[in-house]
Order: sequence, then C-alpha cells, then structure tokens
Amino acid sequence: MTIDTEPALSASFTEALEKFRAAIGAEHVATDLPTRQEFADPYSPLEWTDYVPPAVLQPASTEEVQAIVRIANEHGVELWVNSQGRNNGYGGSAPRNPGAIVVNLRRMNRILEVNEEFSYVVVEPGVSFNELYDYLQKHGHRLWADCPDIGWGSVIGNALEHGFGYTVNGDRANSVCGMQVVLPDGELLRTGMGAMTDNPSWHLSKRGFGPMVDSLFMQSNYGIVTQAGIWCMPQPETYLTGWVTIEDDEHLPALLDAVRPLMIDRTIPNYPSVFTASGALAVVGKRRDFYDGEGPIPFEVSKAIVAQIPNLGMWNMRFALYGRENTVDAQFENIKEALSVVPGITVTGTKMRGDALDVSALDQSGKVQAGIPDMEMLNTSDWVGGAKGGHIGFSTVLPLTGRDGRRIIDLVRPASEEAGFDYIGGFLLRERSMMHVTLMVYDTADEPAAARARDLCGDLVTTTAKLGYGEYRCHPSNMDTVAGTFDYNDHAMLRFYERLKDAVDPNGILAAGKQGIWPQRLRQTR
Repeated sequence: MTIDTEPALSASFTEALEKFRAAIGAEHVATDLPTRQEFADPYSPLEWTDYVPPAVLQPASTEEVQAIVRIANEHGVELWVNSQGRNNGYGGSAPRNPGAIVVNLRRMNRILEVNEEFSYVVVEPGVSFNELYDYLQKHGHRLWADCPDIGWGSVIGNALEHGFGYTVNGDRANSVCGMQVVLPDGELLRTGMGAMTDNPSWHLSKRGFGPMVDSLFMQSNYGIVTQAGIWCMPQPETYLTGWVTIEDDEHLPALLDAVRPLMIDRTIPNYPSVFTASGALAVVGKRRDFYDGEGPIPFEVSKAIVAQIPNLGMWNMRFALYGRENTVDAQFENIKEALSVVPGITVTGTKMRGDALDVSALDQSGKVQAGIPDMEMLNTSDWVGGAKGGHIGFSTVLPLTGRDGRRIIDLVRPASEEAGFDYIGGFLLRERSMMHVTLMVYDTADEPAAARARDLCGDLVTTTAKLGYGEYRCHPSNMDTVAGTFDYNDHAMLRFYERLKDAVDPNGILAAGKQGIWPQRLRQTR
C-alpha cells in the first residue's frame, strides 16, 4: 500500500530541481514517491504524509554540497540534511518542516585517514559504523572505533545528534575533533586547529584560537558537516565484557548509587547500560513468545518469565574493562566488591585478548563494547509483531542517582502501560549523569497505536520537565515542545540560538525548525 503524496511544485522549486540535477547529476535527484517515502519517517503509518519530502538529493562531495546550498539560497528552497538518515526512532530522515528537500549524504562515504599513532580516523558523513569497522579489520589497523547498538548509522551523523556508544569513547560527540563544515551561504569552514591551513594538530586538539564552535554544528541548523576527525581507542591487551543482574525491581536504586563512584573514578572506564528484562527479551524474540495476553505484560508475569531464563534479571547492566591483564583483573575484583552491597546481585565477566577476540563467543553486549557493530538490536522494533514494527524514543537526562532513577521509572512506566505499551526502558550511564531511554513499540499499520505513542512522548516531555529533567534528542514532532522546556530567563538560550540562526542563515534555507530553532521568516508559525 502506498499513499499518493505527490507535491504541488512552484515554478521556482521546479527551476531549482533542474539546477540541482545539473550540479550533482540527474540520477541523484529523486522525486519519485518510493524514494521520497524511503526518506520519510520509517516508523510513521503511511497515512501520515506530513514528513514525506518533495525531493531527495544525494551529493557525493563537499563541492556538490556547496552547490546545493547556493542554489537553495537563490530559489528560497528549504533543505533538511542527514548523513545515513537511519535515526529511525527519532524520525529517520524526515524533515521537520513540510516541503523541505532532504539532502542525504550516504554517497559521501570515504574514510580519509586512519592514524594509529594518535588513535583517530577522519571520515565523511556517509561512512557507517559497519563500514568503518570492516575497513579497520580489512587493513589490519589496531584501533577500536566506538559504535552504538545498531551499526548501519553514520559515524558523524550519530555524533552530531549526541549519540552514545559503549567503549571508552562512548560519549561520541566528545570524541569529535576537527570538523569541515559548509555554512548556509556555501562558504567552507574548518574548526579548531583546522582554521590554520595544514595544521597537523587539527584532529589532535579540539581548541584553536578563540571560541570553540564545534558544538554549534551538533543538533543545529547552522551548517553541514562534510568530514570530521573521530577519536578511537588503541586495541587493548585485554578485554573483559561484564554482566550484572539484580533479581528485584526495588533494588535498582541501590545499583545506580553503587555504580556511580565506579564511573566517577573510572574504575569502570566505558559507558555501561542498564535495562529491563523486557528490553533484553525484545532483542531475541517477540512478545507472543513470552506472553499472549491482552494489554501490557503484568509485573508479576514478567518476574515469572525472568525466573525461567538463566542470566537474566529484572534489571541488567553491561559494562567493559580494557587494558593490561593484571589491571583488568584488579578492576573486576574492585567492581564485584563495590556492587556486593546490592541485594540479590550477580556479577560475571568474560575475558579475552584484545588482539584475538572470539567474536562468535560474544553476545550483542560483548560486541558493541568492543566496537564491533551489530544489527540485532533492530529486532526490538518488531516486539509486538504485525505488518511492520516501529517505535518512538523518549530520552531524558537526569543525575546518576538511585533516587532520580526511581522517580523517572515511577513516572514513565505507568504512563506507558496506561497507553497500552510494555515498558521497554533503560539507562545509559555517564560519569555523573544518565539518560533514561524508553521505547514505545507498535505496529506501524496500527495508526491509533502510533498516535498514542507520539502523544505520550509529547505529554511526557512536559511532565518530566516539571521534575527538572530535559530531553537530549527527540522526534521532529516534539522538537518545539522540548525546546520550550528549556525556559530559563524567558528562554534566553533559544533566543540566542535564533540570533545565531538569523546571522548565519538569513534566508532560512537550512533545516528550519530543527531542535526548535526557526528562521525569522517562519518563527511566528512554529
């Protein structure tokens, strides 16, 4: 089934399309419905046509990106840029503003440099985690590049959206060093030490002379990043993948409080995740494999399911250790001792040589914590079964404390279940804070369920904000709502963003409405 969403094109828009074809090749300018739907929100019902772009452009070089931007300015055409465009739980490639052309950078997929001496790579935005891993393996590089749970996304794109992975470089945005950026007027800029021609420290030192501006090009609409340096980790002598389970939901706060000192002093050097049993089960099966009743799985039923499955708790945590074997052994013992204060806890670990990983012996957790991309987590979207699975993500930042963990769960879990969704939630841990991520999973053919999921996320944004918790990324439909919760001093930050937008993109052609930042000509209609 397809829904006809053929847009009505103005003469100026049609003229711009012809110039785009001349600039990047007609075969790389798509206006057919199947391609446009491919670059819409993949988890929206087909009846929802508001995020289907009128055209898709796929340039192959920085120069072609510059040409696209200049043509867009000339004809007043809006652009919505993505790298791979596979950020599916947050809208995929879908533009925030109807009528914006999607500029997809998958064809810009060169790995420009691998530097083992300083442990970094330089890539274009079309390079996926899968492609980078395969390249490093093929050429025998002794580097581990960080990756998220699903490996088909863009290394740069994920970093720009504040994405997270699970190695020591899991805070991926913080691992970016040195960008090349096309500004909204087509001018080319290099950040940090790259502002000096041929500076050898471009991808070694984030700071140059003057303000550090790299973050202005993350989750923003101020420019298009066409290459970036990404810090990696050297292949360790020893790798240990750890697994923690707790028997009862009530002991989660104790686990979070016990793990915080281990994060701050870097006894645990990577970025662990803590997740529910349902989150683990959704990776390996469908809901009907465990429960065929109506409504969300009852809590007591979940406990009974968990009791029958080895190495699975009501809550589970994965972590990893890297380094010399004696150091890893000592850290592991310290971790077991520190976490022993949590009732009903089990801590296990699998140790391997870093240069001889037995990938076949690693589960999904063990792979991604070693920088080995995997696609298994994509199964989560099919949890409820049906024609085509989908989900929307709700992602909140809060302090790394048991008290805050309990508060967010006690708010989000009942709200999810009341709306008809199983609670599939968890925490991504940083040194001092954590992100609580919840997936509302549905069948995309079930339009009412998709609508409930989207509405629930919007409601939770404002509800959690009352507790002082803010979102770090969201679906395009919620961007204005989330931006509105950052309200200190009458939204001083948003007003600052808008002043920057008006200065660098006066014609408002780039990603109107992204993160709630609108150009002046559209600001009153947001």
